[in-house]
Amino acid sequence: PKPRRCRRGVSLRTTTLTADDPVQQVLPLNLNRVAAYLQCTAAPAAPFSLYGSLADAQGGRGGVTVPAASISPYPLHTTDAVWATAAAAALPLTISVQAIIEED
Repeated sequence: PKPRRCRRGVSLRTTTLTADDPVQQVLPLNLNRVAAYLQCTAAPAAPFSLYGSLADAQGGRGGVTVPAASISPYPLHTTDAVWATAAAAALPLTISVQAIIEED
């Protein structure tokens, strides 16, 4: 049989967390997403946290913190929606988001 071919695309954007809007969705639910890479664009970098729901992000429950020492983009291999937040002292904080999307 012929190998299956599909299109791979990329979505590139930035999200800025601010004191007025400290919790934001950085990745929407996307069943076609293969991977995503997130990184703080500040110099020096500041830590930020990622959560699987808005409620968890607002409550600070069950997330993962991307450390300030991380100089490589943080990989996420999920199709789920993802929210980000950071400590008030780190705001404003801009996060670069690169998502790889695969389509038939």
